[in-house]
Amino acid sequence: MPEVTSPGHKLGQMIGNLFEELCAKDLARFCSEHGFYCDRRGPRPHVRGKSQKVTWVDAAGNKHDLDYVIEKGGSLEKRGEPVAFIELAWRRYTKHSRNKTGELEGSLLHLRNSYRSCLFVGCILAGRYTEGGKNQLRSHGIVVLHVPFETLATCFRQQGIELDYPENAPASHKRAVIRRWGGLSARNLNAVTTRLRNAIEPDYSEFLRSLERSLLRRVTVVRVLPLYGSAMEFSSVREAVAAFDSVALTGGSELPLVQFEVQVRFANGDAVDGVFQDKAGALKFLSMFA
Repeated sequence: MPEVTSPGHKLGQMIGNLFEELCAKDLARFCSEHGFYCDRRGPRPHVRGKSQKVTWVDAAGNKHDLDYVIEKGGSLEKRGEPVAFIELAWRRYTKHSRNKTGELEGSLLHLRNSYRSCLFVGCILAGRYTEGGKNQLRSHGIVVLHVPFETLATCFRQQGIELDYPENAPASHKRAVIRRWGGLSARNLNAVTTRLRNAIEPDYSEFLRSLERSLLRRVTVVRVLPLYGSAMEFSSVREAVAAFDSVALTGGSELPLVQFEVQVRFANGDAVDGVFQDKAGALKFLSMFA
């Protein structure tokens, strides 16, 4: 294995790749069973050309690189509507995790607010993260799976790899850890991932169930409210109250259509609303839940 100039960064990439592979099979299986497409890093030339990254743009034009995006109506050749955005993040030290949780929060919330089709946003955090940081993500409806650093270190320690080295360890020590990891056989590396999967089983399964509940939730009520007429504006509340005497309580086809308000309610208590200026926009919105 060639020497790396930043062994700490390289080790972080290796851990990130480990978690990406750990989750990929389960997400791909779920999407295959329920008619979704799971996009992840790799070739998808008809959608993103030569780029290997999974990149989506929010309503303000900002680009966000993601680990997984689950699409409805997507395929290897065609980009679908995003229904789930999922990020992975590794941080060895709490002092570095604070900034990362803020970064994840901003990215996922901007994307969720930009795409009406989005039903789920989630983070898989590996390493040391504060309870405050995790609760902040959860308070915004971001589903969090946390894999503690100690759990990860224990699983690798059983293969003779010590991840819990001092913060001031020299680069040569970190390179030795990388070489030891790189020398693991496929069988031994699989033993690490199997042990890790078993160690996080309850929380990992709950994360997947949350994804399933969000994407497979059953529609119970759809309300479509067409709004006709024209806006009335007043310079004071008194004028507005007085004007109610002249408001007709029945509309008519002679009044112009202003917009459609669409309300979708689900059996699990979720609600998604949309306001549209024309029929085409409202129909496109409803098609996401068909």
